[in-house]
Amino acid sequence: MEGDRLVAVGDLVNKGPDSAGVLDLVRAAGIRCVKGNHEAKLLRVEAVPAALRGAKDGKFAERIGPRLEELADQIRPWPYWLDLGDLLVVHAGLEPGVEALERMRPDILLTIRTWDGAGLEMDRSSDPPWFDCVRWPVPVVFGHWALRGLVDRPDVKGLDTGCVYGRWLTGWCPEESRFYHVDARKEYAPLARD
Repeated sequence: MEGDRLVAVGDLVNKGPDSAGVLDLVRAAGIRCVKGNHEAKLLRVEAVPAALRGAKDGKFAERIGPRLEELADQIRPWPYWLDLGDLLVVHAGLEPGVEALERMRPDILLTIRTWDGAGLEMDRSSDPPWFDCVRWPVPVVFGHWALRGLVDRPDVKGLDTGCVYGRWLTGWCPEESRFYHVDARKEYAPLARD
């Protein structure tokens, strides 16, 4: 529909069967994206010559496929956040205690789940979720936390419902205050903490 905003919360590459196809679809549909931790890893892997990559990074590059350099060029300009005026889109979350997005640590924007008070351990079940420690003037939409699943609060919308893990893909329409879910065709990867 004219005027619709399509925005992805990152992690569009790596675990599914066709990372290049996903990015082709994103480009063709004009979907705006924030960088996720998997895109950041793709950029780190692509920056190292193939002969110098370790086994784990070599397997990552193989999963991405022969278009690694081209996909890195597409992803490189993606921001860590998109401020859409009436909502903020980020991959993992926001850094508690920091009021300016520009001053937030990129590793926190890409990986935070919980807050330990210092940003040293950001995925510990005994710590509170990051969004219990942050107040933002507009709703924050994020992904990254498939183990937690859907988060539906007035101040935050967590959309990672584990499609790649055989669950479903979730979108949120703020104008309708409605979630849309599409079942995964199959489990492409085992449920993991990353």
